[in-house]
Amino acid sequence: MANPWTGEVAIWLDGQRHVAKLTLGALAELEDALGTGSLVALVERFESQRFSTRDVLALIVAGLRGGGWQGQA
Repeated sequence: MANPWTGEVAIWLDGQRHVAKLTLGALAELEDALGTGSLVALVERFESQRFSTRDVLALIVAGLRGGGWQGQA
């Protein structure tokens, strides 16, 4: 079960429930995947609505990995 008090959310993929969490490591992976120079630049990208579907996929994958998922995207 996802614990919202620790920032966890539940995501369903192919009928299986997974936990996603944006840990520090997950955020660092996301910065690298999207080529942003900082966490602030990453947040600005999403808040200003300058993101693509690739960005959303990278966000979901980073969160899943932060929650312990070992799969491949």
